[in-house]
Amino acid sequence: MEIPSYQIQNVLKVYSKQLTQGKILARNKAVGRNRTSADDVNISAEGKRASIIEKVAANIVDRITSVGPKEKLEQKIATQVQNEIGQKIDFTMRKEEKFSFTAIDENNKKITKHLSVEDSNFVIRRLTELARQVADSNMES
Repeated sequence: MEIPSYQIQNVLKVYSKQLTQGKILARNKAVGRNRTSADDVNISAEGKRASIIEKVAANIVDRITSVGPKEKLEQKIATQVQNEIGQKIDFTMRKEEKFSFTAIDENNKKITKHLSVEDSNFVIRRLTELARQVADSNMES
């Protein structure tokens, strides 16, 4: 299993923040203050939910575009995008950041084609939309 570096960095940031906040809270309790920092931000439940959905969707799209759709959920999303485009797509990103897909030509031979940058952006946007919908519906369950 491969863990992207940005996820490791996010975990380290959160851990560091928790350590710092823990020290501040301990200092405030020792002094007798029990109020929160002026830097505290209260996020609504809906805001937290939207943030989680965005993170899950980004993770799903990242997995699909880096190793291809492996899990059932990822395959469902990929199939829906392929049906909308009308072509089979190799979802792994190439060095040139374009999508490739295999098609059958008039002589029944396989040919590999590449989507333009605009079409690739459409596929990424659509994958993200579908991943958000899936993450949202999974949070309701």
